[in-house]
Amino acid sequence: MRKLLPALFLVAMTGCTTSAGTSTVGPKTPTNTTENATADKGGETSGEAKQDTEGKQDKPSPAKPLYREEQLAEPAPMDVTVTPLSAAPKGLIEAPKTCAAFVSRKAAKAPACTTRDEALDALDKAFSEAAADKRDAQLAGLESCAGLPAGMARALRAEMAPLECGDVIVQPLVDKPPAGIDGAMYATLRGLATAARLARTGSAPPKLARPFERKRVEEFIAGPMKEWMTAQAVAIDALSKEGLKLASYARGIAAIEAGMGELRIVEAVRGAPVPDEFAKDPERANIYYAQLDQVLDPRKERGRDATLVGMRDLALTGVLRDARIDRARALLSRLYGGRRIDALDALLVPPLAKAEPTDVHGRLAMKLPTFYAGVLLPRDGAKNPVVLRALLERGVPVGHRIALRDGELSADVRRLYARGRLEFGRTHLRALDFDQAAALLAGIPEGERTGEDKFLSALVEALRNGPEDAAVMVRNAPVPMLGMGDVKALDAVAAQKGPLAGFAAFDAALVRHITAPIGADAAYFRDVAGRYRTAASLLTDPNHRKIAEDRAKSADATAAAIR
Repeated sequence: MRKLLPALFLVAMTGCTTSAGTSTVGPKTPTNTTENATADKGGETSGEAKQDTEGKQDKPSPAKPLYREEQLAEPAPMDVTVTPLSAAPKGLIEAPKTCAAFVSRKAAKAPACTTRDEALDALDKAFSEAAADKRDAQLAGLESCAGLPAGMARALRAEMAPLECGDVIVQPLVDKPPAGIDGAMYATLRGLATAARLARTGSAPPKLARPFERKRVEEFIAGPMKEWMTAQAVAIDALSKEGLKLASYARGIAAIEAGMGELRIVEAVRGAPVPDEFAKDPERANIYYAQLDQVLDPRKERGRDATLVGMRDLALTGVLRDARIDRARALLSRLYGGRRIDALDALLVPPLAKAEPTDVHGRLAMKLPTFYAGVLLPRDGAKNPVVLRALLERGVPVGHRIALRDGELSADVRRLYARGRLEFGRTHLRALDFDQAAALLAGIPEGERTGEDKFLSALVEALRNGPEDAAVMVRNAPVPMLGMGDVKALDAVAAQKGPLAGFAAFDAALVRHITAPIGADAAYFRDVAGRYRTAASLLTDPNHRKIAEDRAKSADATAAAIR
């Protein structure tokens, strides 16, 4: 084995050049969006922190809960610095042949769209087209639409096309942007191009057919695999430097793809064949993979960090649901199984009412990616429950969050936005979102509070005081759940045996399970198992009952394994 390892180590070390993850040593919050602990005006819950009144009055006032508050500011204007797109790095595979159709497609006849209202109607019609080719043709027809920001129609075409096609679609406008384009839209075009190229890195590694004789494997690792890894590392490095020149949404979409490319390399190298003699000897195989993992760790960490930078940028943009986030979370969960970014996905919550928009603003709120919705749609529309519900299908842009922060909100808007904040918290693991959900629910007048409001209030109380965000959770071991895990309110809801008692009991068990302290004894996990069984007895959906029963068995197994 020792004769084989040096070759493998060389492969793993080769190409460990600077990439997006290296240049961003730790995910940092952009300056236009921060968070502070601030007393919310909407009401009170059972928070623990107290306002500092010492020295300001003779008699201390009653303690008030503190909620983290998102400090939102208008994005600073960006200059347009026109720079033609660089040639694709050596080793980058070409865009798929199917991308050629987007480049050559004939635009549909442009409708009248000189005003913003006309443009929104035309955009609504285009997004209502189910056939991808017809939709793209209609969007192409809107590229000359005066009612849309310059460059937006082309950016939307890239967003709706296969990810790997983005650079060939937007390059003409990156190289020679249309008159009137603003800095943010130009940066977004560059971000889409960079992300598309990065999405093609780490793909199509060389394959070795059987038999896996030792000499053949050594030659394969030292030859084709090493050459492929070197080329991919250089490509990611060059493209990541382009992404680092961007900001906000544009940087986010590029950073995610840079991280994913790094992590694909890790998976490809780890999946390379080993000699049959290793595969037949578990001890030797385990030693080999342990040593290989040590060498791959720096690249794995760079990929992780770049992905987390991208996720944070998208979270700050307000993106809730996006295929990029789904892919990033899935890969991070697979590579960091002990620090699962999807740990809260299993929570049971009542389904949201179906979004049924009644006008063009609501329909586009459901369909447009969040960044573009923030540019096009009136901010005050977020205070309309119908429009807000539609926004929750994709995300809530910064401008709309400013409107929600500064305006008087009805009870319906408060509970909808609180649910949105809960979903943001589950997706991005941001403590801020759970605090804001708690504050919004606390602001609903007591006489208008529903059973679901009380359940959600109990749930977000159990989720508060956890990790700052996904970066803190995934980058640290053991997982720092901090103060998360106060399930008393959930236990109270479960004890009332109401319609949501089963959900409350299950969620309390899940929160206790994922916040188990380091060194928890067998009794702790037996308690968790008992909680799951109680939940199973209260749940009415057979699928939910089975999940609870299976988790009870898992907790029992953990308890039995503790000596």
